[in-house]
Amino acid sequence: MKTSSLGLFFALSIFYPITNAASLTFNTQDFRPFTYQQDDIVAGPGAELVELICQSAGFDCSINLMNWGQAQQEAKDKKVDGLFVIGWNEKRSEWLHYSLPIINTQYGFFVQESNTKAYTTLTSFADHIVGVFGPSNTSKSLEKIQKAVPSLKISMAPDDLISFQMLSDGKVEAVYSNRDVGLEILKQLKISNVRYAWRHKTLNYYIGFVKHHTSRRIINDFNKTLKTLYRSGEAQKILAKYQIDSPMEADTQ
Repeated sequence: MKTSSLGLFFALSIFYPITNAASLTFNTQDFRPFTYQQDDIVAGPGAELVELICQSAGFDCSINLMNWGQAQQEAKDKKVDGLFVIGWNEKRSEWLHYSLPIINTQYGFFVQESNTKAYTTLTSFADHIVGVFGPSNTSKSLEKIQKAVPSLKISMAPDDLISFQMLSDGKVEAVYSNRDVGLEILKQLKISNVRYAWRHKTLNYYIGFVKHHTSRRIINDFNKTLKTLYRSGEAQKILAKYQIDSPMEADTQ
């Protein structure tokens, strides 16, 4: 487990009484390009946004990077205050309060470069063997597609890297993935024979706060600060560095 101390305790004490500074601990995972370990710190746009929100709101925050199963279990056990970055699903909403959206991304299909077919609808992937990481929100989304396109066959793998390597090697005909994650994996694996073929849907990622553990006042303050940072354009500056889409527009008035 890697811990990133945000180093705000001393700096914020100038502006906020120490006794009043809320302390928050977040768990995350290696989920490139959104969060990852770099030089023994937790980096990426997700981590930078959380740091900026905490600094602006006057919270004393820390971030742990670990296996996702362990990260979620610690949250369920109320050992931490929240998780990021996460997509919305009904089961998680039973034990997490969601923040305002922090990142906009999309799910779609990757194919080999040599495949010049123009993909325009879901039915374009009929009779395709499609790789996907799962079980996950992504695989659940692909399973819904399969109900509409029954001839689509799913090849589920325990790791995104495995799916993309299989596509590069011609063992599957497509991969269904988060676009930004997929593009990062292609760089990581130095794969040059795969392209992003078609966007299926856009979606937002959030920070999840543990219900009955993190106070609603703190969550409300966190969300107000997040909204202010997007209105001012400061949050977008972080996302732009990583070529990540923003879920909210800046106030140009």
